[in-house]
Amino acid sequence: MDRVHKLFNLQDKLIIVAGGAGQIGFAFVEILADAGAHVIVADIDEEMALEKMDRIELDTSDGKIEFIKLDVSSKKGVTSFYKVLQKNTTDPIYGLVNSFHFKGNIRKLDTTSDFFAGFEEYPEEAWDLVHDVNLKGSFLMSQKAVPLMTDGGAIVNISSTYGNVSPNKSIYGNSGINSPVAYASSKAGLINLSRYMATHLADKNIRVNTLSPGGVFNNQAEGFLKNYTSLTPLKRMATPKDYQGAILFLLSGASSYMTGANLVVDGGWTAW
Repeated sequence: MDRVHKLFNLQDKLIIVAGGAGQIGFAFVEILADAGAHVIVADIDEEMALEKMDRIELDTSDGKIEFIKLDVSSKKGVTSFYKVLQKNTTDPIYGLVNSFHFKGNIRKLDTTSDFFAGFEEYPEEAWDLVHDVNLKGSFLMSQKAVPLMTDGGAIVNISSTYGNVSPNKSIYGNSGINSPVAYASSKAGLINLSRYMATHLADKNIRVNTLSPGGVFNNQAEGFLKNYTSLTPLKRMATPKDYQGAILFLLSGASSYMTGANLVVDGGWTAW
């Protein structure tokens, strides 16, 4: 087992999980810390992050978890995050996971726009904000991280099934819910952003890959669950822990010859 341990060991590696308080993001935090990493939970929701951090139980005492507030929707917010990070540690960044996402919730937009609107009625302000967070935020976080990755490292951008294929309208039925166009286009953009970064940062020994997860169970309506799982070969939605192996693989030496790739983990959704 010694070779397996060495292959996946992240002992003392500084890894930022941006969006680390989220459903999938915090599952990433748990497994990376368990592998020995010094994990920075970066998120705009400080209350949620600290609550989850209080409950975590690591299988090893070697891992370390800290929180730094992050707003990726502006360059100012990203710059502020890295200033705080550099005040707290002089260690080089080894890994960055851009795990945040935004679909255009009207409460955050503070407008009467409907973020579930179809293509013809989709509001411009929702389009702008979703891309500012999902795509531009990942660009800004990566751009600021690279100069601090002095010993090389790995970046993982989290896309989605809907970054690879179009949302299937039929699974939403007459619920009035829809997966919006800006979410799909921003998540698709992340896949090629990863490819671009992979080829342009290879000479710095920085690997860049995409992880495309499928839908995660989160107490969705029974009708939606039935429709979604019927189109999934494994006949279920994912749990956050289903993605822990994938993120550990992409950030560890187990994927040392892998860059510019898109790892799809979706229960087989895109296989047919």
